[in-house]
Amino acid sequence: MDGTIDREERHRLIDMITAAWKTKVIGEAVGLGLIEALAAGRHDSAAIAQSLGADEDGVMRLLRALAVLGLVTHEGSDRFSLTPLGDCLRKDAPDSLYGMSGHWNERMWNSFANLGVSVMSGEPSVPSGPDHFVQQQADPARADVFNRAMAEGSLRVGRALARAYDFSDVKTVRDVGGGYGALLVGLLEAHPHLRGEIFDLATLGDAALKWQDGQPVRDRIAYLGGSFFDAVPPGADLLLLKFILHDWNDARCRTILSNCRDAIGDGRILIIERIVPDRVGPGDEDVIRGDLIMLSVGGKERTEAEYRALLSATGLDMTGITQIDDRYAAIEARRVG
Repeated sequence: MDGTIDREERHRLIDMITAAWKTKVIGEAVGLGLIEALAAGRHDSAAIAQSLGADEDGVMRLLRALAVLGLVTHEGSDRFSLTPLGDCLRKDAPDSLYGMSGHWNERMWNSFANLGVSVMSGEPSVPSGPDHFVQQQADPARADVFNRAMAEGSLRVGRALARAYDFSDVKTVRDVGGGYGALLVGLLEAHPHLRGEIFDLATLGDAALKWQDGQPVRDRIAYLGGSFFDAVPPGADLLLLKFILHDWNDARCRTILSNCRDAIGDGRILIIERIVPDRVGPGDEDVIRGDLIMLSVGGKERTEAEYRALLSATGLDMTGITQIDDRYAAIEARRVG
């Protein structure tokens, strides 16, 4: 091989190399309030800059970048308006990605900035661990960005799970480490016989229920405070663990699963994660990107065999895998015997 590639492939590689600028443009525009200002009816860069207390030239240049990305329309001179795609970045948009933009602009940005450190050391390279989660949830602003980012994805996953999995013999479903409990919304919408419980840190309770106030299933959702590293209370027919185990190393996962096993009795556990295929290729970007994020915080995405091993080590059987969509799977587990 002589190292040459055609023009189109070269530009595709350049797009990969420089993609970080898009994360920052979107994240900073949302964080500074540009999207909300446009949604409120301010369309010229000078008025937006004045309302935000920002530099007029800097705001103009950031708005032009958003126009290049198709998130705003440059109407001419210094006037701009939101496109339907850009409207999804509003905090209260029906299919909002507001939280995700902030999450990637800060926590995920820092994770990838330190990726090489974790590759060399095999250790977390950004703040992580149980104490870090407690500290993060104690900061209302940081907690809201993180929990909204998780909720935005969980709403879609929950609705897909409601279609893919049989809940007919379940009465109470508990979202363990559930944040705002967005995963429960789709399940309860689709299955009126279900009641839902969110189990997460006590400090998150008020914010979670405030977020749930806007949901049509609010009257069927309760909040339980606690840490899954200490214990999981009994009483639910089904425990959900969505994007929980991938945050932690094997030892931490065994603690979480053991506590869930002790709580579930004759019920079952659904572990909702991306499963790493035994052989990866270009179509596996989502799970491999996630795995590198988890590397920096001390967790990992796992193969089916690795999940089987974790469950076996904690007295649980893998009793089935339900594919929820093209990315996520629900791994069902029950107590051995």
